[in-house]
Amino acid sequence: MLASRPISVEGRFVGVAVAREADWLFLATDPVLEELEGAAFPSAAEAARVARLVLLRGQGRRVAA
Repeated sequence: MLASRPISVEGRFVGVAVAREADWLFLATDPVLEELEGAAFPSAAEAARVARLVLLRGQGRRVAA
């Protein structure tokens, strides 16, 4: 069974985390996060956390890790 989770940051849909056997693959839908395309994460929540950090830092906003 294929599992996936949409990833949104402050209401902006930025990608999808797709479950694999041992991790989650991030697929970017927002060009701002293309550097994360294909990155592996231990959980969908971690993929969302990193996507949020990258997106907000790209907007020049300081964010806590």
